[in-house]
Amino acid sequence: MLLFPILGIDIHYPSRLLSYWTPANIVISPINQHIFMVDMSFNRVLHLSPEAIYISTLNLPIEQSKFYSPLKLTIDLAGYLYVATGAYSSLAMIYKYRTTNDQLIKNISLPFYVPTALTISPINGDIYVATTDTKDTSIYVLNKNGEQINKFNTSNFSPPLSQPTALTMDKTAERLYVADRNDSTTGRIFVINSQTGRQLQVYINSNIYRPTAVIVDVNLNVYVADMATNCIIALTSNGTLIRTYTNSLYNPQGLTFAPYASLLLSDTLNNRLVLFDVISAKVLQIYSSHDPVLIAPRLVALLNSGDIYVNSLTDDIAYNILKKLTITNSSANVTQIINPKPHFGFPVGLALDTKNQIYVTDADIPYGYIHMFASNGTEIGRIYTNNPPLKNPHGIATDLQGNLYVADSGNVRVIKLLINGTIIQNYQTTPPLQYVYDVKVRDDGVVYISDTECACIYQLTNDGEQLAVIKLETQQRLVNLLITLFPSAASSDPDLLVTMTDPFSPQVNRYASNGTLIAAYTIPISASTSWKPFASVIDEKRRWLIVAESGGRIMFFDL
Repeated sequence: MLLFPILGIDIHYPSRLLSYWTPANIVISPINQHIFMVDMSFNRVLHLSPEAIYISTLNLPIEQSKFYSPLKLTIDLAGYLYVATGAYSSLAMIYKYRTTNDQLIKNISLPFYVPTALTISPINGDIYVATTDTKDTSIYVLNKNGEQINKFNTSNFSPPLSQPTALTMDKTAERLYVADRNDSTTGRIFVINSQTGRQLQVYINSNIYRPTAVIVDVNLNVYVADMATNCIIALTSNGTLIRTYTNSLYNPQGLTFAPYASLLLSDTLNNRLVLFDVISAKVLQIYSSHDPVLIAPRLVALLNSGDIYVNSLTDDIAYNILKKLTITNSSANVTQIINPKPHFGFPVGLALDTKNQIYVTDADIPYGYIHMFASNGTEIGRIYTNNPPLKNPHGIATDLQGNLYVADSGNVRVIKLLINGTIIQNYQTTPPLQYVYDVKVRDDGVVYISDTECACIYQLTNDGEQLAVIKLETQQRLVNLLITLFPSAASSDPDLLVTMTDPFSPQVNRYASNGTLIAAYTIPISASTSWKPFASVIDEKRRWLIVAESGGRIMFFDL
């Protein structure tokens, strides 16, 4: 049930993430020591300060609805950044950026589809880019204007070049170093003359199995990151092993020299950057995303201040807590933690009232209840119902008068109740409800109820008169049907945002009041991660759709 081929549907992609990193290629500007890093999970380039604090995300001129090859980076001595990638069935491109302001200043077309490695001459600015296109495993040489001036084929290498994964040059630009992943038991590093392609040397070492990055110092010592042996291998110019750097690395995929005789490494599957001392191999610093750590977030609610509440498992994955996040242009800070005692059982719904009191439905076994917190995080009490008691409650909403609305899934009902637990309305629909999942209330009191079994949204007046049944899809059933309303939608048939976590097509869809699909919010096809969106909320002041994603991220989409 993919939506991308449907004509007339606007597809929106995240403009910002609160997320951990999955770092891959990495370079440091020689001008100001700013770090540029490929975040592999979303195939994006992050601009970081020398202390690895987030500054910005580069705006790449690519179509997010296409699949792109992993981004490859290099930087020249003047501080210009080069980013290479290729879209499926489209020729690859190199994008040149001015790193002082992240401005794109040049596009360079390439005569092949998939760039696998990139470097630039420190002497004349010639660009070297490797490819493993079908029947074309080569290294192309371009001048600074992007014109091809040479090409090194597999025949330039002995044994033949197989899968080039990284390129670098020495200080004189006479030697080109090529990391080559081989299908045999060992990888290798070739050294060739950068002008003629004549092979000068090949390094084969038992620690080099799946090389992902290579750099060389002024003494021609070679440093190789290997994703299979999970280490950095340092070799002399004649191939003698100097040392290996490990420190519990996991799939390292990027390596560059940093100031003060140090190495900066992308420790990819540990989601961090590691700074090593070259001589002692001592770890000097570990950097990771400064965004708050969120584990399996599924709930999100918005305060008038622009702060948000989101749930997260504790670091030891023992139980859920609520975190209040203050969002700025460059960061997000945890400013409050709500951790009730006894702990949350299974929180599945979150709502705020006009006084910023917090309500959380808890589908604890065998019965459910509602946690009630003051705005300062103090638990006021728990709300229960009788005859029958709440059972597996999910969605929750409040109205302007402070009444609560609960999707009581286990009892197949949606109820309106006072905060003392007194039920004042039990909503009935035609056809009858089968599996209610969420409920939302408009400012004028109109109630929306989602039912996963019928793949529809029921619209009712506040006193229970059914106004419409909004059929969302042709499928008989949808998964985790969560509703988001535009806050200003007080009347006159507002659009609906509906989250579906169906594993085959997880996304947030925007529907007109008659059920017509008009937009979808999802992740880029070239992202190397999956996602599972749950609750979302709209920040009208900043024109954001904010989505809690159980993979550990909060995603922001421009409306």
